[in-house]
Amino acid sequence: MIQVRPSTTADAPAPGRPLAGEQGDCVFVRGLEFEASHGYTAAERRATRRFRVSMTLWTPLRAPARSDRLSDTIDYWRVCEIATRVGTESTFKLLEKLAAKIAESVQDTYPASQITVELEKLAPPCPGCPESCGVQMTFAPRDAS
Repeated sequence: MIQVRPSTTADAPAPGRPLAGEQGDCVFVRGLEFEASHGYTAAERRATRRFRVSMTLWTPLRAPARSDRLSDTIDYWRVCEIATRVGTESTFKLLEKLAAKIAESVQDTYPASQITVELEKLAPPCPGCPESCGVQMTFAPRDAS
């Protein structure tokens, strides 16, 4: 039998949820994959591996829901283009650095959005042969000043 515990205000927010005071609206990309040469060891960086990135950009969506104009929202095609470019044109030792660079580059275009980046290295060279290992990082919106 499955038991469901009702949530309370004392419960911690789910990972990647908006910061306090932010709306729950978001634009997301799930499972974007690319091949690249990231890794801590030189051997890892000599070969290519597959990486998977998912991103959530927290932003109000009522204006684009009314206007039906792409210019009023976050263009997820552009977000995919940015993440793929960063992931394939540079080399990083740590997934944390790559995830931060993806977030920074996306926020260059969409600075008012909080972004959560989940980055996975698929089939990493680890004991036990995990399907993936990775990081999830959340970045606050940039100041408007």
